[in-house]
Amino acid sequence: MLEDSLSQRLEFAKELALKAGQFALNKRQNQDFHISQKGLNDFVTTADKETEQLIFDSIKAKYPKDGFFGEESDSVDGEGRWVVDPIDGTTNYFRNLSNWAVSIAYEKEEGKPLVGVIYAPSLEALFYASKDGGAFKNGKEIKVSNIDDFKYSINVCVPPHRYKDLYSDYMEKFILIGNSSSDLRSYGSCALELSYIASGSIDSYYELCLGYYDFAAGKIILEEAGGSLIYKTNEATGRLDLLATNSKLNDWYKKNKIF
Repeated sequence: MLEDSLSQRLEFAKELALKAGQFALNKRQNQDFHISQKGLNDFVTTADKETEQLIFDSIKAKYPKDGFFGEESDSVDGEGRWVVDPIDGTTNYFRNLSNWAVSIAYEKEEGKPLVGVIYAPSLEALFYASKDGGAFKNGKEIKVSNIDDFKYSINVCVPPHRYKDLYSDYMEKFILIGNSSSDLRSYGSCALELSYIASGSIDSYYELCLGYYDFAAGKIILEEAGGSLIYKTNEATGRLDLLATNSKLNDWYKKNKIF
């Protein structure tokens, strides 16, 4: 792909994320949505679906040959694809918490995003990156932290609240991470948690049973900021387990057989 084409897609994705984010924010402020449940602790609102439709329609109008993979709709094949989570952090969204975001990525090869944009309207935070172009927040370049001693690290650990049978094994690792580090966090939005590592606010993130749409945009943003993200299929659920770090803490996770 030509560099100018990638740049154009990044600018398009930024504008689209801002548009979709404002649309979703207006829906929330006006309480103009309904909530339904897809599974255990897995909620969706009409705002999720309407925001994804807005994003899909905008992409198809601009890039009609592109594919699409969204959380709330069927996949569409094409030349490359857009990977979208219209409201990452849906529970935060409808409970009036600020940590939710629109997440938009573009990739030519599955699992290797070239463009990523994450917009958190309630926080007025726009994170974005493109391959070999650096990572940014609101126009300023961001980098991961320099924390290389795990005892000083702040880490996100999210228990598998949708898969209760995985709790026991997970909590053993949770306790080890907690006992070995400075502190733990959980914000309720994978996209934003990756953005926080990319901008140096936290140092690592471990979670089970995610969808690829949860972290596609965050992956390229984190990598361009100097971080690392690896994932694998969880055999029990068929979903994806994730470990993201500032790159400097990978050895600790490997040594302790966390991932």
